[in-house]
This record gives sequence, C-alpha cells and structure tokens, in this order.
Amino acid sequence: MRKLDLKEIEGLLATVVKKIDGAPNRVRYTMNSFVIAVGSYVKPLIKQAKATAMKIGVVTVEMGETACKVPLALEYIEKAEASGKVGVKKKTIRC
Repeated sequence: MRKLDLKEIEGLLATVVKKIDGAPNRVRYTMNSFVIAVGSYVKPLIKQAKATAMKIGVVTVEMGETACKVPLALEYIEKAEASGKVGVKKKTIRC
C-alpha cells in the first residue's frame, strides 16, 4: 500500500491559498473541494486544511441559473471532525 506524500499535499494547500482568487470557476470549485477532502480524510493535515479553509473563506463560483452552492470548506471539515469521521475510509464508492 502506498503512503500519501504529506509534504506534497501541504504544498498543494499552499498553492490553493495563492492561486484560488485568480483561477477559473471550475478550478476554484475543485480547489475548495480539495481542501475539504484533505481536512476530512488526511488526519495528520487537518490543522493545515482548516487554516487554508479560513484563509480562502467563501469561494464564489458562477454556476449560471442553478440552485447549486459552493460548500464552505471550514464548515465541512469541522462537521467531519465533530462527528469523529476524520481519516475514516469509506466502505463503498458511488459514482
């Protein structure tokens, strides 16, 4: 089993902070989702993910005339942390 490269993930979190404001819509949405994923599933980096989420704040993405909303990364991470789900692997995958 391969281990995660935590230094690389930390570098990617730093890249999110630097580049999210100038990124295209889809990339901003994906960067926000990446921060949520790191905070929810990579237990050793939860503090860094929460710090990144606080720095990026509310991410705005133009989604046309849909009811879709961009999730707040810090809220999602804190919710996972409160429920004790940080670092817990999912047993099933849904596409």
